Amino acid sequence: MLGDSLTQDLSSTTQQMMEILARYLNPSLVWIGAFKAEDDSVSILSLAGPRREVAVKTKIYIGTGGFDGSVHNALENIVAQYMPLLGDNSYSGWPISDDVIFHASLSVPYRSLSGDKGIIVFFLPKKFDLVSPNHTLWMHLADDFAVFLERHKKALDINRISGYQLAIADLLNDILKVKELQAAYDLVLLLLTSRVAAYGAWIVACPEQKDDVSSYVLITSKGCMPEISLKYWLEKPGAVRQWLHEVIERMRYRGCAFVDEVRADARLETWRDSEPIMNKTSVIGAWPLWGDTGLQAILFISSNDSDYFSNNLQVFLYQLTEILHIANQQIHIKADIRRRNLLYQALLDEADVVLKTKTERPLLEEVCRGLVGSKLFDAAWLTRPRDDGSLSILAHVSSVSLDRNESVGRMITADLERSLVGCVWETGQALFPSLTPRKEAAPNTNTPVALLPVLRSAKLWSVLVVRSQLTEYLSEDVAGLLQRVASLLGRGLDEMDLKQKLADEQIRQSWLASHDPLTGLTNRRGLETYFFHAILRAQRNRTSLAVLLIDLDDFKPVNDTYGHEAGDQLLVRVAGALQDAIRNTDFLVRLGGDEFVILLEGLHKTDDLLPVLDNIYKAVVTPFMLEAEIKASVGCSAGLTLYPEDSATPDGLLRHADEALYVAKRNKQSRSQYWVNYLDILAAEKND
Repeated sequence: MLGDSLTQDLSSTTQQMMEILARYLNPSLVWIGAFKAEDDSVSILSLAGPRREVAVKTKIYIGTGGFDGSVHNALENIVAQYMPLLGDNSYSGWPISDDVIFHASLSVPYRSLSGDKGIIVFFLPKKFDLVSPNHTLWMHLADDFAVFLERHKKALDINRISGYQLAIADLLNDILKVKELQAAYDLVLLLLTSRVAAYGAWIVACPEQKDDVSSYVLITSKGCMPEISLKYWLEKPGAVRQWLHEVIERMRYRGCAFVDEVRADARLETWRDSEPIMNKTSVIGAWPLWGDTGLQAILFISSNDSDYFSNNLQVFLYQLTEILHIANQQIHIKADIRRRNLLYQALLDEADVVLKTKTERPLLEEVCRGLVGSKLFDAAWLTRPRDDGSLSILAHVSSVSLDRNESVGRMITADLERSLVGCVWETGQALFPSLTPRKEAAPNTNTPVALLPVLRSAKLWSVLVVRSQLTEYLSEDVAGLLQRVASLLGRGLDEMDLKQKLADEQIRQSWLASHDPLTGLTNRRGLETYFFHAILRAQRNRTSLAVLLIDLDDFKPVNDTYGHEAGDQLLVRVAGALQDAIRNTDFLVRLGGDEFVILLEGLHKTDDLLPVLDNIYKAVVTPFMLEAEIKASVGCSAGLTLYPEDSATPDGLLRHADEALYVAKRNKQSRSQYWVNYLDILAAEKND
């Protein structure tokens, strides 16, 4: 039951577990609770049994007055406790005086690897054939539930990460269609409140002047925080405005996001006490939204869960703000293009060319073709100097027929000295020789030409050159038009680059959805698809498939001694060593933390597996040299199972390998090999 409940709600799983225990063991009452360190209490999560009505309290305090109680003793000693209920301080005030029905309690403590702990308690009648409290059965029950808690937490994290990546992919697709920044903000806030379970989300514009506390403007909001209420508190002088001002100053000074606990800030507590909707708010996070000129706005997210801002969520929020920054740039570029399009429409159709052309080379050629097609110019080209002083021609269009033996390069060199292009390249300034007196640095020319710098990503990228038959064609009006065309071309190239960045980001997010960003290995989500194909291949080829789950031993001391950066380096090195140790037909996955899964295919007999297992062990235990001359070494434990001998589903095979891993780690001091076969465990249980 626990194995199939990893993605279900925890309360329904614990209730189902209590119902099963009540049905098969028939106690008067059975309940499960979780220890809360903040108030030294145990909260009852679920209960079952024919006399559940005696549970008149939802919390059992094990501090003052509860030191002699069975709940305190079980949690303190981490062993099952059998104790008479009469006089048990844990249940002061409970109607359990009937000694026949409520004779004694059996309290079984549990503790997960991450430190969560709690207790499972059975109320037993006087005549009850009880297995000894010291029997390993009770510890097995506690250990199974502790393992479930860890796996349930990991499963939820994986689901959240997958959900975050899908949300990012959807946002990238939608945000490309918006034309205003307000619409982009609304998309992000809707995503936060509908798909990431934020209690409320809002965006506040930052004033240009640091001390201007009078111009805090609420741009938009979503969720359970009404916009009218937010505006009132943000505009009203007092504690909330003081907090907001400090947030903006901290953001400007530190330049990074942060999270404030409501109960830790007197000003936020004032807000919570004065506003009923704020009563449910535990934390408020603030994320900067940067513009080209600095801090533009701040994204606020509130939650009623004090643990809401997990590391994964903070990475997700950072990605959101980066996408907003890119969208902001894109929207400004599009706005500039639309404004300029109105100016150019009467004289030239260059704006349509820039907006419609999707790739660089056709765009350059169409710009030159449009200029020549205006009948003002007989040639247009884009060029830039090479290191050897010659000119590189990026695009060229001419209305003058060229002799077959005359190259474009020679024609341009004949009409225009290279030094004229070089002057624009050095100064970044446009040159109109027929309109302005010759400068000392600019060579003279008798040809009616104009040279304009084209910027790409705010850097000089090329020089647009046009040539006319008549000097009068290069008037002031035409010069202004040419400068706008060069600017439009630069912005078109910028937008093209921006779209490519967004496309690359979509590809990267798609990759992250199925890969581990640290090691580059496939993650659990990518494993799911591969697993089914591996099973189908094993069925078709009538071979065995080994599922090996590896956990590194003594990895934590590396982190504690040398730091998490060294730990990450070690994980990358171990992943590389494992990849080198396995065969080309094998598949390596990082589940998370220091756990790896290897699918070993094409096994015709068990002996085929042993050399690979030996290579894997040698690859892991061989010491690794990390940066800063750190020499680190770890061991490993592993659990495996074989398909089709083990005919479970992919999830079942992983679960069985995990159970074998648990046995391997538990017997680490006495085992003869680092791995345990789940099938051997089954065989031993049958013999017993």
